[in-house]
Amino acid sequence: METLTRCFAPNMRFLAPIVLVLSFLSGATFAGNLNTGLTDPPVASPKRLDADVSAFYLGLSAGYASTGTDQFGLRTPADLFAIGELDLKGGYGGLRGGWRGSVPVTGGRDYVYGFEIGYDFGKIEDDASTDIGSVTVSGGSEVSDILSLRFRNGLTNKSGKILYFLTVGYVQGDVTTTSGLELGPTIQTFSDSGTRDGFSASIGAEHRLNDNWSITGEFEYVQFDSREVEFGNGFSTKSTPKYRGLRFGLNYTF
Repeated sequence: METLTRCFAPNMRFLAPIVLVLSFLSGATFAGNLNTGLTDPPVASPKRLDADVSAFYLGLSAGYASTGTDQFGLRTPADLFAIGELDLKGGYGGLRGGWRGSVPVTGGRDYVYGFEIGYDFGKIEDDASTDIGSVTVSGGSEVSDILSLRFRNGLTNKSGKILYFLTVGYVQGDVTTTSGLELGPTIQTFSDSGTRDGFSASIGAEHRLNDNWSITGEFEYVQFDSREVEFGNGFSTKSTPKYRGLRFGLNYTF
């Protein structure tokens, strides 16, 4: 002890500062050890609520068809007679349902895609007639009960409230083709009915009213397969029914 006192006594005035520094450094080291392995939690970047979301919807629609020109000619064993031009027109309404998803694209917009199945009721029809000698010859076409399967896709505006879309699809409907001969009081009528395939295309817009409801409007074109129709009395015609329509609708998204 005497030896230690003799060695450190001259330097006792430096001992207190040294002890204070060592205490500070040891405290800082201990605090650093407590924080070891702790990191700030990652901050998730905000994303559009409607991005990468799949949704089902149901809807009602109604429309009016017109300007569906189809040249009606009647072929007989002897010749081919032009009867007139059929301008298919009429009102229709229907039910529809579908699925769609969306993917964000540049410019703050979304690309929306999906499939829709629909059923339209109503009659879209027209007839024409002409006189051949003393006989009045008529012909007509009627389309009804149309089932459709369409692919719908388009882009939203920046707010996401309006979707501008295009559709292409397959349609199947009941087509009735008629022919008539009138000579004085004698009238003969002939008809052929059957299911016929076709295609459709449309362009339109959908405006979102809230999270569930939206309204739609579109201009569409529908054409059914061309078919040679035999009436059974030796007469025939080539039928290609088609029309253009303006359709409005209301959708509910789940």
